[in-house]
Amino acid sequence: MTSAPPSWRIQALAKRPDLIPALAEALWECWGAVFPEKTVAVRTAGLHARTNPDRLPTTVVATATDGALLGTASILFDDMETRPDLNPWLATVFVMPGQRGHGLGAALCAAAEAEAWRLGVPRLHLYTFDKRGYYAALGWRDLETVDYAGQPTAIMVKDRPV
Repeated sequence: MTSAPPSWRIQALAKRPDLIPALAEALWECWGAVFPEKTVAVRTAGLHARTNPDRLPTTVVATATDGALLGTASILFDDMETRPDLNPWLATVFVMPGQRGHGLGAALCAAAEAEAWRLGVPRLHLYTFDKRGYYAALGWRDLETVDYAGQPTAIMVKDRPV
């Protein structure tokens, strides 16, 4: 038995810069309470800087068949200012509420990781407050636990497949 094809498309943000305003708003709504300094304007500027198809930083976005924004994931040089020794990072993995639980987050992670591997990155890092098990199931392993933004935070790593 075959499964139905996904009802989304994942592509480089560089191909859909029109999504940046809605994406910046959605990211603010999700993480604005944790990182209030990353305003919508700051997030908008950051997203514009991630429209690189052939170098870091870069971002992928998922859209529905009608073009509506469904989610995103990025590869950044630095995502945790307290750990500048670790880079680059899988970051800003986000799926719109109502679209979660259908594999889109995993697909976005895989697409962003594939971009990193294509660009020659040997190892990625990520941090998560509460999704350690989720990322472990995607092949990430624990590096350490730190206090970040006032919360216990897992730093995880994943190496490029051989």
